[in-house]
Amino acid sequence: MNTDNLPKKGLEGLKAHFKDDLISGFSVSLIALPLCLGIAIASGVPPLAGLITAIVGGVICSRISGSFVTISGPAAGLIVITLGAAETMGGAGAEMAYGGYPHALGAILIGGLIMALFGVLKVGKVGDYFPSAAVHGMLAAIGIIIIIKQFFPAIGAPSPKGEILEVATEMPHALTEMNLYALGIALVSLAVLIIHPILKNKVIKMIPAPMWVLIFTIPMAAIMGTENLAMVEMPHNLFGEGGFQLPSFAKIGESAFWVAVTGFALVSAIESLLSAKAVDSLDPYKRNSNLDKDLIAMGAGSSLAAAIGGLPMISEIVRSSANINNGAKTQWANFFHGMFLLIYLLIGVVVIEMIPIAALSAMLVFTGFRLASPKEFKHMYQIGLMELEIFIVTLVAVLATDLIIGIAIGILFKYVLLLFKGTKVKELFKSNYGIEVKNNVKTIRLKGSQIFSNYLSLKKKLDSGTGKYNEIVLDFSEATFVDHTVMEHLEDYARIAKMKGKEVHITNIEALNPVSDHPLAARNKKAKAHSYPHLNKRALQVLSFANQWNYRFENRTDELDQWEFYHLSIRRKLIAAEHLVKLWDDNIGYEMADVTTQTGAMSTEDMDKVTVLKIVGLPKVPKFYLQQRGFIDNIQKVFDNEEVAFKELPEFQKQYSVHTDGDHKEVKQFLNAETIQFLAKEKHLFLSGNGNDLLVHLQDKLLNEKEMEALLSIAKKLVGTLTKNEVLFI
Repeated sequence: MNTDNLPKKGLEGLKAHFKDDLISGFSVSLIALPLCLGIAIASGVPPLAGLITAIVGGVICSRISGSFVTISGPAAGLIVITLGAAETMGGAGAEMAYGGYPHALGAILIGGLIMALFGVLKVGKVGDYFPSAAVHGMLAAIGIIIIIKQFFPAIGAPSPKGEILEVATEMPHALTEMNLYALGIALVSLAVLIIHPILKNKVIKMIPAPMWVLIFTIPMAAIMGTENLAMVEMPHNLFGEGGFQLPSFAKIGESAFWVAVTGFALVSAIESLLSAKAVDSLDPYKRNSNLDKDLIAMGAGSSLAAAIGGLPMISEIVRSSANINNGAKTQWANFFHGMFLLIYLLIGVVVIEMIPIAALSAMLVFTGFRLASPKEFKHMYQIGLMELEIFIVTLVAVLATDLIIGIAIGILFKYVLLLFKGTKVKELFKSNYGIEVKNNVKTIRLKGSQIFSNYLSLKKKLDSGTGKYNEIVLDFSEATFVDHTVMEHLEDYARIAKMKGKEVHITNIEALNPVSDHPLAARNKKAKAHSYPHLNKRALQVLSFANQWNYRFENRTDELDQWEFYHLSIRRKLIAAEHLVKLWDDNIGYEMADVTTQTGAMSTEDMDKVTVLKIVGLPKVPKFYLQQRGFIDNIQKVFDNEEVAFKELPEFQKQYSVHTDGDHKEVKQFLNAETIQFLAKEKHLFLSGNGNDLLVHLQDKLLNEKEMEALLSIAKKLVGTLTKNEVLFI
């Protein structure tokens, strides 16, 4: 990777990327404001607590964080622990006068110190230990708990106390006590949150969905009468009653206090590690966070926030994903997000108190649904039946017990399944392999089962190998089983190594049969092999197109690095390239594929599929991307230093925006006179150059046979213009 193109750090980064980070920080603060308030209220503590954590995380912890574009603050995933701590140590919520709040702060403070200690002891690598299905099961259970708990304030009904399954049985009865005003606000809020992602209007998209909720519901509350609704209450003197709160350690001798401490330390650490790693995969610059340093920052931040009344802090995935999508370059975006929240707190209390609690509860119900949506169950099933079983067992265990016991049960259940499938006891924690070095190439011959809990020992060998050799070969010919978590880790490891100029090759993996069609499914030598090729309905459609024109067809490729283009991999993660159609014409290669990409991560994860066409063999393809200009591009043009200016062609520049982080002159030479004229006639064309090949696509969807034929025709015409020698300007 060329480090010269990476965003600068420290004060140099502030100067170089001030505009990008300021704009993103402001946008993220609009998302954070209602979420911080809602998370605090749902946690049974004053609304101020959520803002304290986000402000401390942004303004202070961003300066010591080990990550690059994550946003620090309170998280919905910790609502369950905070609420439980407050309830068991004195009472949660305004109706109980926040009796357990000071004691919960004491537990948060100690839990934060333990979390920071994890970082000092360099246990960040333990994030690789937890099986994906168990973690997703835990998050889904948290989502269900949030939905159940927030259902009552969303409809304006009294919130019952008790275990979560007992509370769930009270939901039908709550309908008889609901407040129709609150219900109306909740329904409007949910409608906004559901419709906003679907809308294509870029002006509407400029304002985050949570802020649109407030734009609609604040006037609604005023019309209905705030006396008929539960409203957010904020202190008007931060140093007076209801303001900053000191922690209490009066309950330090009770078991409930230490249960809370354990929960805060472990779950905060797990969520923060997973979020930081997920955000790294979405970072346009593919930087890798220092996970140990991030643990220290989040742990210290939690303790500092708790010292004045704040919630536990993590690197939060929803706001971090939004930060990336808004074009943030450095941790200064996190800083600005915190500063904007501080400004809102100092001068915007009057407006904050106009927010109905039903709207905030509806947002959290929506967040809970995303954590536990049917798509999560479907996704686990697509990966493999074993993953689905672990997911469901963990989910049920968390609901029946608590977070820590629940995820422990999920992990133990996976061990039982692995032993049942033939994994040896000695392989549970230590990877079995042999090593051979020849011609400066290190080959690691894997044997037996490669699973989540022995991956750390394998990773240690990989790290030592990439430190000494430029090429590592992982030979799976003697392996008998590889689980999904290891497949995920190895895919990420190979991708990151390549960006560092190293090569990690996976060989003989085909000797193990995948347990499903998912590209990262577990592989088992004993599993029943699919009849090859295993073609689904879409694959048969593309195969029909290929046969019709006598083109070559491939069902899938593992060479995802060959599809690294701006539109596919920037702020996205490449998951699969399938249903390939290949042909050569006049020494130019055309490769069409259905590419699956992931935007967001964990609770914000979305999968997109698009048919694209790659052109191979063109000379001197620069790194750039071209797309139809929209309203947002016209605004960003004022701030963006990377846009290639075509002032000589105002009509073309009005229709298209062209960007590069390389030489503008090379891009202008590549887009010659005839190409410019050709593009001016096309209304919906996207182009990306990665320095070697050119990517072309028309729409963000899977194309039918007629549309694939049209795309290929356009690509051939485009090649005809690009191979002309006429250059319009230099």
